[in-house]
Order: sequence, then C-alpha cells, then structure tokens
Amino acid sequence: MVWLTAYAFSSGNPVHILAPYNSEGKRCGLNELTSRPYLFMPNLHIPTKIFQNTKCVDKCPDIVAYAYFANVTAPQDGISYSTKPYFELYCLPNFEGVKEFFLAAGMKMVGEYILDLYNGWKVLVAAAVFGFVFSLFYMIFLKCCARVLIWVTVLAAIVLLAVLGFLFFWNYRNEADEDFKLLYKVLAIVFWSLSGIVALVLLCLYGDIQMSLSVVESAASFMFTNCGVIFIPIVINILTACFVLYWIAALVYFLSTGEISQWGSTPFATVSFTDALFRNSFIYQLFALFWVWAFFIGLNQFVLSATVIQWYFTANSDTKGNISIAKSFCWALFYHIGSLAFGSIFLAIIMFIRFVFEYMRRKVMKAERHNALMRCLLSCFSCCLKCIGECILFLTKNAYVQVAIRSTCFCCAAKEAFRLIIRNATRFALVNAFSGVFVFFGKCAVGAGTAFFCWMLLNSWSEVRDNVYAPSVMTIVCFAIGYLVAVLLLTVYDIASNTILQCFLIDEETSGHGGRNRPRCLDNFMTEVRNSFIAVDKRERLS
Repeated sequence: MVWLTAYAFSSGNPVHILAPYNSEGKRCGLNELTSRPYLFMPNLHIPTKIFQNTKCVDKCPDIVAYAYFANVTAPQDGISYSTKPYFELYCLPNFEGVKEFFLAAGMKMVGEYILDLYNGWKVLVAAAVFGFVFSLFYMIFLKCCARVLIWVTVLAAIVLLAVLGFLFFWNYRNEADEDFKLLYKVLAIVFWSLSGIVALVLLCLYGDIQMSLSVVESAASFMFTNCGVIFIPIVINILTACFVLYWIAALVYFLSTGEISQWGSTPFATVSFTDALFRNSFIYQLFALFWVWAFFIGLNQFVLSATVIQWYFTANSDTKGNISIAKSFCWALFYHIGSLAFGSIFLAIIMFIRFVFEYMRRKVMKAERHNALMRCLLSCFSCCLKCIGECILFLTKNAYVQVAIRSTCFCCAAKEAFRLIIRNATRFALVNAFSGVFVFFGKCAVGAGTAFFCWMLLNSWSEVRDNVYAPSVMTIVCFAIGYLVAVLLLTVYDIASNTILQCFLIDEETSGHGGRNRPRCLDNFMTEVRNSFIAVDKRERLS
C-alpha cells in the first residue's frame, strides 16, 4: 500500500481527473482554457438540463444575470443568484444565493430550510450540549432505576397476559356462538399458558436476571463516573476520517495515471487502465481500506474494553476506580497491535466480499429486473453475508475483551471468548437483551428531550426566532443531533456492559480471588461462589 501511494503521489496529477468538462467537451483550466478554471452551469436550477450549455469561466459570477449568458440560455425574468467556486472547480450558489436558487428551481421551501440551518447554528450547538447532558442523566436513571424498571415491566407483562386470558375466558362463558366460543377458549388457554411460562422462566432465571441487572447498573456507574471515555470513540473516529481522506487523495492521484475521458455528457471524467497490474492494484487498495477501517473498529473496542477492565478491578480499591485512557492506548499499540491487525483482517475479508457481491448484485438485478427468482436468491445470499459479518463482528468484539484481560494472542482469546459465551449463554443473552433495550430507549429519549428543549429555545430566543422560517424542521434536526450524541455515548455503554460481564464471569470462575476490588453491586454474587469453593476445598483436604 505504501509503494502504491508513493507511486501515485509521484506520477499522478489530480487536476487531470478533477478538471470538469464543458458542453463542448473541453476541460476547464487545461490547455487553451487555462485561464478559465471554473465550470458554470446556467441551467443548474433545471434538474433535466443541469449539464446543458455549461461554460468555463475565469471567475464565478456574483449575480447570475441571464442576459449576460444570452448565447447560452434564454433569459428568465426574476431568476438571479450569487455563486462562488467550490473545490476551486464548480460555480455553485453561496449562502446568500441559496434561497434564490431554490426559488428558481421551484423548491422555495428547501432553500428556506437550508438558511434556517445557517441562521440557527447556535441552536444546533445547543442541541449537541443538550444531548450530552441528557445522556448523562439517562446514565443516572439506569444506575438508580434499571432494576426496578425491568422487574415492573416483567411483572406487568405477566399480569397483562393473565388478564387477557381472563377476558377471553369471560367471553367464552358468555358467548352463544359455538365457533366463537371455541376461539375464545383457545385464546384464553394460550394467554394463560404464556403468563405461566413467563412466570416459570422468571423463577428459574431469577439469579441470572439479578446478576445481569447488576452488570447493567455497573456499566451505567462506570459511564457516569468516567465521562472521559466518550472521547475514545471521538478520537478514533477522527483518526479513521483522516485515513479515509488520505486514502481518497491517494486514489485520486492513482486514478489520474490512467487513460482519462469524459463520462458521457456530464462534466465528470472516467478512467480506464489497459494494464492488468493497475486494475489489480486498485483492488488491493480497496481491500487495504477495509482492513485499516476494521483495525480502527477493533482499536476502539479494545481501548474501551481495557479502560473498563482497569475500572472493574480497582472500583473498591484505594484508587476508587481511577482509569488511564493513555495506558489503554499503550496496551493496544505496544503490546497487542498484532492481535488487533490479525483479528481485523477477518472482518475486512467479509466487508470486501460483501462490497464486491453488492456491486455484482446491483448489476445482475438491473439486468434481470423481471426475474423474480434471481432477485430473491441474490437478496437471500446478501442477508446471509450480512449475518456472517455480524457474527464475526460479535466474536471479534468479545475476543478483544479476552485479549485485554488475559493478554493472549487473538486466536487463543477468540477460543476463550467462544467457550465463555457457550458456558454462559443465558447470561450473555440477558445482558445483551437488557443492554439493547436500554440503548434503544435511551437513544429515543435523549433525541426527544433534545428536540423538546430546542423547540422551546426556538420559540423563546428572539435572536433565533426572528430568523428561522420553519421551527419544526429545526426541531427535527435537533432530534437527529441528540440521537447521534446518544448513539455515541450509549455505544460505549454497550461495550462497557459486555466487558463487565466477561470480567465478572472470569472472576467467578476463579472463585472470586481475581477481583477483590470489583464493583460493590457485583460483590454480593461472589459470596455463594466463594462459599462453594471453600466447601469443595475442605472436602478435598479431609479426603
């Protein structure tokens, strides 16, 4: 990958592929049009004629006066908007000209919505702050009320099923029609059976449910007392974005070394390579993108898990669960970078296979649009690949936790993680179910709370209220911002729940001696384990 990038930057020229074509097939900024680097599209407001009558200009017009371009398109009264160069290539409407442009395109409201986002940027910043604050309050709520909420919900479900069964039984007793009478009888038996099954499962899994709820509460406590962990995915996402930008730049330089021609009647260029080596090099570059992307995903999961592990085994020590994010990064980059790279290649392979398959599937489905059987088979195979990808992602996530706990290679960690999941399938299912439910409702609650407060702000803050055309659209955008902030925070919470569960299970299997400073809410579950190990040890000594 380094060699290809070096070759691309030394031999390529991005201007050759980025320079736009005008309607005459000439390239702006090249050859005889060197002094005219910008492409102006006078019919930009007409979707069916966007690329017609385009011209290369030396500067983007401040006001699009159609009389000036009389030889390009017919003048239209009342249509004028200011433009500016974007990417130093295209003349597009600036913020002052957005409203006029969409008015000319017959989409006046779209232009007003975009201006609302520009004029109400302070409210959007406030939405991000509200989302973060509400997410922290949601962590407090989970820490204090998660157990009560789950038990009340489960008991209410049992009672509701029983009441529904009683109502159907009542209708059965008072129904004269024999057909409906049989139906009501069957429904009553079904709902009573469901109520009994749920109650029986509740009794059989009472201990595991209590333990799972303690794990959920511990994860919420970790998030609330260590808010700094929210910056881990932010930093890693920034690094991922920087790499993607670097990869795109290298790709542009690399493509500029091929044979460039105009793509139909559009202003864009297309590239072809006669040498098979260059075509294969592109495939290699694409796989490298997926591999590094998967590596950053694994790095995020490992660093978060390592941070949670530090907190779990010191929660009740003299340090009171103090954590070091820098130490987690050091563990990842200096001791386990090989395990992360090896584990991420499996995810990269399935991502690459899915990408190639989806590309081929779209081609085939476009050609076989009337072949229902072919479309069904391709869709089923696509779902199977997605399922395989989710399984690999789940296994690698748990394997990284084992790498952080046991400091072993990836293969050994994956084997231990798989065995641990098999031995404690019920507990993993309960923790993942509770965590998933709380994450889902948390996203919706934080998004709704953020939208509500932003709506109040839009209606009470005169500076913003007088410049916003559609507060409802701004409220929807604020909901999306709050939702995304909650996704960022609650994704960390989900990883924390899974890591704490694995720490507890390993702690339990070692008779509780490894985690003497574990969180208090989980310490009670170790009493019975320690007593059983002591009893076994005494019997072995007596024998």
